[in-house]
Order: sequence, then C-alpha cells, then structure tokens
Amino acid sequence: MVNLLLFFKIRKVKIYKYNSFKFIYCLKRKRYYILTNEEYIRQKILLYLIYIKKYDISNIYLENKIKIKNKVFKIDILIKNNNKPYIIIECKTYKNKIKYIDLDQIIKYGSIMKIKFYWLTNKFNNLIFYKKKNKIIFIKEIPTNFKI
Repeated sequence: MVNLLLFFKIRKVKIYKYNSFKFIYCLKRKRYYILTNEEYIRQKILLYLIYIKKYDISNIYLENKIKIKNKVFKIDILIKNNNKPYIIIECKTYKNKIKYIDLDQIIKYGSIMKIKFYWLTNKFNNLIFYKKKNKIIFIKEIPTNFKI
C-alpha cells in the first residue's frame, strides 16, 4: 500500500504566484486554477491515480456534473472503465474533518451512477470502500488500473 502522505510530500505540482494569488496546474485540463485546499488535494490525487495507480488520464474526469432532483452537483474525480462510472473520489479540504454528511454525499452520487468504488479524502483521512448488499466494506486502497 502506498503511503498517501508520503506521496503528497514527494510528488510536486506546478504552482505559481501572480500578484497576491496562487495557481495550480491541472495535468488533465491543461491549465492553471486558483489554488484552494480542495484543488490542491484534487491535483495530488490526480497525480497519484496516473503515476502510482496507472490509470489512463483519458478515463479520469474532473468536476463531472451529475443531476439529482433537478439540482446539478459536481463530482471531484470520476474514473470510468469501459466508459462506465467505476470509481468516485470526493476531495475535501484538509482543514476540516470528514463528516457524516460528506460520506452521505458520496454515497448518494455513487448510488445514482452505480459506482463500484468510493474514495472520500481530506488528505489526512481516507475512506475507501465499496458497497455490497447495502453494506459498506472498507478497503485500504483503490485497485490499480490493470486489476480492473
């Protein structure tokens, strides 16, 4: 199992300052975004998925939109397998603890999309699981791409 905190320290992201703002480069979207705690975590997880878990960047979707009861929500990271939703990742700021409402949110999104694996992270806490007959089964890490 890869130590995510160690990965966060080692793998560098491109960050630059302009006036009083900081920006972070997104390898998937090929542009810079305002650096927020959540965006930082999203970009680090993206690198982890590509370089450690070996997912093809073309199967990774960032801020994918989903409609629930006439409301549109954004999923931080979605990985597809054979063009079907496979893994959903919800990134929270590392300044806050993961709460029950966050877990409820990712399960709601994933249930609608028929997701296989769920990952809720704030960098320090990682809840990785799958559902089986309405039970949540926690696991240590998401599968690597070649194990799909």
